[in-house]
Amino acid sequence: MSKRAEIFYTGQTFIFNIYSLMPQEQRWKRILHEINYWHVMGFWVLLFDLLLVLHVVSNLNNMFEIVRAIFVLATSAGHTTKLISVKMNNVALQQLFDRLDDEDFRPEGPEERAIFAAACETTRKTRDYYAALSFAALAMILIPQFVLDWSHLPLGTYNPFDDNPGSAGYWLLYCYQCLALSTSCLTNIGFDSLCCSLFIFVNCQLDILALRLQKIGQGKDNDNGNTKMSIDVQLKQCIRFHIAIVDLAETIERRLCTPISMQIFCSVLVLTANFYAIALLSDEKLALFKFVTYQACMLMQIFMLCYFAGEVTHCSAELPHRLYNTNWVDWSRSDRRNALLFMQRLHYELRIRTISPSRAFDLALFSSIVNCSYSYFALLKRVNS
Repeated sequence: MSKRAEIFYTGQTFIFNIYSLMPQEQRWKRILHEINYWHVMGFWVLLFDLLLVLHVVSNLNNMFEIVRAIFVLATSAGHTTKLISVKMNNVALQQLFDRLDDEDFRPEGPEERAIFAAACETTRKTRDYYAALSFAALAMILIPQFVLDWSHLPLGTYNPFDDNPGSAGYWLLYCYQCLALSTSCLTNIGFDSLCCSLFIFVNCQLDILALRLQKIGQGKDNDNGNTKMSIDVQLKQCIRFHIAIVDLAETIERRLCTPISMQIFCSVLVLTANFYAIALLSDEKLALFKFVTYQACMLMQIFMLCYFAGEVTHCSAELPHRLYNTNWVDWSRSDRRNALLFMQRLHYELRIRTISPSRAFDLALFSSIVNCSYSYFALLKRVNS
């Protein structure tokens, strides 16, 4: 049981270790990882961002080239923020991962283990489906360009070499774009699926707490299998469990809200540029399919972050009802008073907030992002028509 929670983070930490983001215990490993991190950040991330910015600046009078570059630039900006955030908080993230295996969060009994197993399966499917869609979008950007028309670079970036498609500089930049964009794709898969996995884990613990609340007063055998715990003991255990879940959710929010909020901002730019590109290239089937696939990937990225974070709020909102549905009318006066105090605390819903404390990650935010992106697209199209 001590390793059951690894499915919520082990695949993602494997990707992070490729870029030397996670802490290392041995001194020689720390040195090598530091060198590798600055190599990745300097050559494959920041240089790539610079080439995209230079391309946008040098083509301010060409809307088509700006659209070609801006959707990748916005994605790369979010990817850069994620790498820096994970590196700066790597020790805290490792402590968070270790905490998932604490005694407080271990399921007890077949029903709780079934809830936990369902959460593990959900996080696995979410990670795999998102990875498959991301790789499909990456393949649609890179492969058709090479197979059908390799005379043009797959991405709109500044080209310091000869524009001749047969030159060595051209192929060098071609390979660099493919590898740099693949780096961005892997980072997004690792970070976004990690966020969803942690949200799913919190949802799982809330479901377990709801089950325990529902069983208060029904009798729960101790380790000897004979003596039943009193209602007061069960209530206190549920209160401690709820405190642990709230603390875990707040820790996740502190570590993840900044990079996710940056991703949301970048997603508005990406969706707006993709909407414009789809409208602009409606006659070019290959380019249209490329942007449609990328748009579907971006919508999936935003949706799963908002959906699973919103499920935390939804699950926490159900807790007072679970406690109320117990047979509390037959309890003693002190137990009813404790239950009432606990119920009042449960009315404060858990929310995974953005940088702005007034906004939380939920489906309402997803709808706002899509509506805002389409509004910007309509305005941009009207200005340039």
